[in-house]
Amino acid sequence: MNRNNILLGILLLVVANICFSAKAVLIKLLYREGVSVESVIALRMLIALPFYVLTALWLHRRDHNVRLSGREWAIISGLGILSYYVSSMLDFMGLQYVTASVERLVLYTYPTLVLLLSAFLFREKIGGVQVLALLPTYTGVVIAFAAEQGPGAQKDLLKGGLLVFGCAITYSVYVVFTGEYARKVGSAKFTSYAVIAATAPALLQSWWREGLDVFHFSGEVYRLSVLLAIVATVVPTFLIVEGIRIVGANNSGIIGFVGPVSTIFMAYWVLGEPVTPLQLLGTLVVLAGVFLLSWNSVKGVES
Repeated sequence: MNRNNILLGILLLVVANICFSAKAVLIKLLYREGVSVESVIALRMLIALPFYVLTALWLHRRDHNVRLSGREWAIISGLGILSYYVSSMLDFMGLQYVTASVERLVLYTYPTLVLLLSAFLFREKIGGVQVLALLPTYTGVVIAFAAEQGPGAQKDLLKGGLLVFGCAITYSVYVVFTGEYARKVGSAKFTSYAVIAATAPALLQSWWREGLDVFHFSGEVYRLSVLLAIVATVVPTFLIVEGIRIVGANNSGIIGFVGPVSTIFMAYWVLGEPVTPLQLLGTLVVLAGVFLLSWNSVKGVES
């Protein structure tokens, strides 16, 4: 593979992970403006939806378009709802109780969950190094949570952590079952279909709970919502698809360490969240565990 192409793929993945890491910070800022969980999700989906609809239409009209059966439509829609609605709801609810830094760190454990799900569902063998990688990953999460119990400890910390971990689990299920259909229709089209499907329940919940009352907020709320929908959602979803296409899924896991690190700095700079030595230690331990897991996967593919 051309070296310039590899560097481009790495750059795309770095930018995508930084954009994704801004999500928690923007959500926290919206909460400070008094916006509810349901309204934050509704605003995000409403603003992002046109971009995914236009992408799906453009890709649908290209040559060699793959036609889907009713069953395939149902599965893709179900996976989209699981990831972009259920996972998002759990994540957004968890962010009411934990810091942005801890949220990103918990979500970063999803490669270990993918490994465990693949072993349980498809009887894929787990190597000794992979098992070893699980220990530092979850030890680091425990250390990071211990750091939160210091000055300014979060209310209902365990509740928030479990909600975010629930998000990581549901997203891992999405990842495990996505490959077959993403390869069939193309990753960009699959993502567009998935987001479009997830928009319906997100808007229905907002309508049921609050009458979809999302048109009375201040200009600051809409500015933050545009950043959340475009910078932290639309842009990284397409960048990460292209980046993975260039460097491969296993290599992308190694590059993903950028996300938790950038979240810590953004949360400190924008939200004023404290950065403690114990938190940094927990972060480094988690990064080491996931790096070991991803590196072992890469070596397994190469050998």
